[in-house]
Amino acid sequence: MGLRLRWAPWSDHLPLWVALGATATTGIYKNGELALMVLPLLAAAAVQALRWDLERRRRWVEIGALVFFLGNLARGHGIFPVAVQTLFVLAGARLALPRELPQRRQLLLIGFLLYLTTALAGTDLLFLFWTLAWACAATLALVQQAWEPSAALRPGPPPRPPLARVPLWVGAAALFGAGFFVILPRLSLGLRPALLAGAGTGFGQAGLSERLDLSGGGPLEPNPEVALRILPPEGVDPRRDPGWAQGLALLRGITLEVVRGPRWEPAALTPPLVRARGTGSEPRRAEILYTPSSHGILALPAGLASLEPAELPLVPGPGASLRWRYPRTRTAPVTVTWDPRELGVAERRLSPHRLELLTTLEPEHDAARRASLRFAPGILPAPQLVQTLAAALGRFRYTLENPAGPAANPLEAFLEQTQAGHCEYFASALALMLRARGVPARVVNGYRLGPWIPEGGYFRVSQNEAHSWVEYWHEGRWFTVDPTPAGAAAAAGEAQGFGPLARWLDAVRYRWERYVVRFSDQDQQSGLAWLQARAQSWEWQWRAPSRPLLEALGLAALAWLLWRTRARWRTVPEGPGRIRALGPLLARTRRFAAPQVGETARAWLLRLGELRPDRREALAALAEAVDAEAYAGNRDAAAAQAKAEARAWRGWKPTSG
Repeated sequence: MGLRLRWAPWSDHLPLWVALGATATTGIYKNGELALMVLPLLAAAAVQALRWDLERRRRWVEIGALVFFLGNLARGHGIFPVAVQTLFVLAGARLALPRELPQRRQLLLIGFLLYLTTALAGTDLLFLFWTLAWACAATLALVQQAWEPSAALRPGPPPRPPLARVPLWVGAAALFGAGFFVILPRLSLGLRPALLAGAGTGFGQAGLSERLDLSGGGPLEPNPEVALRILPPEGVDPRRDPGWAQGLALLRGITLEVVRGPRWEPAALTPPLVRARGTGSEPRRAEILYTPSSHGILALPAGLASLEPAELPLVPGPGASLRWRYPRTRTAPVTVTWDPRELGVAERRLSPHRLELLTTLEPEHDAARRASLRFAPGILPAPQLVQTLAAALGRFRYTLENPAGPAANPLEAFLEQTQAGHCEYFASALALMLRARGVPARVVNGYRLGPWIPEGGYFRVSQNEAHSWVEYWHEGRWFTVDPTPAGAAAAAGEAQGFGPLARWLDAVRYRWERYVVRFSDQDQQSGLAWLQARAQSWEWQWRAPSRPLLEALGLAALAWLLWRTRARWRTVPEGPGRIRALGPLLARTRRFAAPQVGETARAWLLRLGELRPDRREALAALAEAVDAEAYAGNRDAAAAQAKAEARAWRGWKPTSG
């Protein structure tokens, strides 16, 4: 009992620590913000472990929490992160101070509010595990709070709280909730973008950007967040038919035609995206699942022919991009058709203003002019010039460390000193070298095709596959060239460590996204239609069984029914029969010492002692334990002694005469 009471106060800490873990895994808070959430709980745990009494300093603790809230609010980091951090501080203060049942219930309410913040911030499969963990922690705390008052009123040692049943209760609630999830229609409140304003991670991570800036400074951090998944049509396996993926190697997002120093931006003169005709037997189809993003740009294959459904809320954006009209809160499926015969981007002609824009260089781009003449001297046709310059850049080293970033002129440092960088340096350098030779060129931001996931049957494209390449103008069409070394894709794949286990987990996350997060009323209707079609097409065939088989089944059913109801038709004597622990002993002595009507358990046990004098003392001790269980409330007090006594009577029979 002392051990149970010693650990009982820690049940109030558990839901809050689980809520902290769920909050940390959402990935929307910086390390400093998470530290402000962890410290109050750590301080409260230290107070609990050291058994300090802070009742006399209650006023100072409350004033400190108020000062923290006002100071955090004055920083202007957004009301949502401030509210979450304040809840953790209040929870820490409440845990550190002496608390009774009302205060313990307040802590549970705070933990529930913190859990709701994670529900608004995350829809990943990991959120399900945190939900189950929090439900177990909260149920454990509720059971503990309900058990302690009732246990204090019982005389003698109280029984153990039913904490072992918590997983069973939570599992039953999860199954019950899953049933309602399938039956009830889905609702999307769209609260996440507005509420999470002001909470975010740092910059410098890999990912699709609307601009290109070589003066970013430090290294580029990997970002494994999924950007999109590409699902081939049913029956298509890209491993057996590699030609099907033609046109998916580079997924176009936005074109950048304006360059100012180290910075590339989209131009207002760029015409909107022209779709291919997509006629004949060549066009390919695939379903692309776009993960919500801040920019809302759709990365699309070259030679785009059509997008379905036709009522998609899309608008043309700058840089010949297509964007969502409204911010998305869920993964959006789009059926894309493209024609691999039209990979070049068609454009009727270049106006004088566009031609001037696409061949413009600034004084700080002289390094590109010098490098262009050094790598490809003389007058060369545009295709040969492109191949020569791209081959020269292919001898440079690909790295995310960005060694030319701190330089005053990053492009010059890349071409003449470090000769190492990531794809933005290679694309910017080639585009400027082509402009220096009079070839119109621009930079394109998009994605490189990611790995094939056989466990899920799709291509996975993460933010690590964000890529930049070059398009140059020749004979009335834009052609694509990727100057980044060919080993960059393999290096990125190795950096992700995408082995069999990682692929399997990603396939599980995809199915969670498809069948849980994106489960909609259309899915409900299609599921009901499938069940109805199955029921209507079912062929009922009934053949009457033979009479002997029916008789055998009937006898078996009757025997099973009699066995299940034996406790009802068999006479249960009063007295000892009501003490569950005496059941085995009663079964072994019923034939020769059945309890009499009105006989108590104690009298019956003492009568057994007259039959076996060698067991008289043990039976007297068992009688005392039975009285303690029956009248003093000591549950299971006689269990161990009754089992031992039942074993002692195994095989014993009274002697005749």
